[in-house]
Amino acid sequence: MKELIGIYKKQYLLVENSVTAILDSIDFTQYDEIVKHSLFHVSPAIKATYKINAKLTQSTPLYTIDNFDPSYLGSNKAHLIERIVFREDNIYISNAYINSRTGLPYITAVLHTQNEYIVCDFELYTLLKELSLIDGNEAFTLFTKYFYALFGFLLALFSLALIAYAIFSAVSIFTEDGGTLLTGLFRSIIALTLALAIFDLSKTILEHEVFYKSLSRSYNLENRLLARFLTSIIIALSIEALMVVFKITLSDYSDMIHAFYLIAGVGVMIVSLSIFVFIMRYHGKK
Repeated sequence: MKELIGIYKKQYLLVENSVTAILDSIDFTQYDEIVKHSLFHVSPAIKATYKINAKLTQSTPLYTIDNFDPSYLGSNKAHLIERIVFREDNIYISNAYINSRTGLPYITAVLHTQNEYIVCDFELYTLLKELSLIDGNEAFTLFTKYFYALFGFLLALFSLALIAYAIFSAVSIFTEDGGTLLTGLFRSIIALTLALAIFDLSKTILEHEVFYKSLSRSYNLENRLLARFLTSIIIALSIEALMVVFKITLSDYSDMIHAFYLIAGVGVMIVSLSIFVFIMRYHGKK
C-alpha cells in the first residue's frame, strides 16, 4: 500500500491530467444513460459514482459496475462539498485515501456542472496499472494467491499433525520406564512448540497474502514473522538442550561437552535474534 501511495505522489501531475482527460471524455449531461451503458467501461479504474444536487444531498444511488446502493439517497454531503476548492475547470481531485467499502486506496474526482456535483471514485491500483506506472497481471496475482492459500493450509495441517503426534506420544509413554517417560515428555513439548510456530507461520501467510493482502505491506511483516518463528525454534532447541543434559547426567558425564555445544549454539541464536530485533526496531523508528 505504501508503494502505491508513493508512486501516486511522485506521478501526481500525470495521474491528475489522466483523470481530467477521462472526465472530459464523458458526456455527463446524459448521466443515467452513461452509468447504465458505458461509464464503467471508459476506465476500469472507475469503481463507483453518484450525483449530489444543489442542496448538497445525494440525489442518486451509489452506482458500481454490477450493482447500486440506494441507502445513501438523500444523505447530506455538505460536509464534503463545502471543503472542496475546485480548479478553474470545475474539477476537484482528492488525495489518496482508504475506501471504507473495500479497504483499498482510492482517489475521488468531483465535477461541478451547472447546479450539480458528479462524484467518481477511482481505485488507485487499477488507475496506476492503466497508466502503465506499475506492472500487474491478474492471472499471476490469482495464481500466487491460490498458491499461498494452499501452502498456508498445508502448514496448518502439518501443525495439527504435530499436535496429534505430541498427544499420542505423551499418552503412550506412560507404560514405559522412567527414563523413556522423561524423554517422551520432552519430545512431546518440542512437537507442541514446533506446531505452534508452524501454525503461526501459516496464520500469517493466510492473513497477509490471501485474505487481507491489501493491508499487509506497511507493517514489516516479513521481519516480524522471521523473529517470531526464530523465537519458537530457539524455545524448541532450548528444551532439547535441557533434555540432553538430563540424559547425560543419567549416563556418562564425559559427553557433557555435546550439551555445551548445543547450549552455546542456542546462545548464539539468541544474541543474533536480539541484534536483528534491535536493528528492525531502529529502522522502524526512522
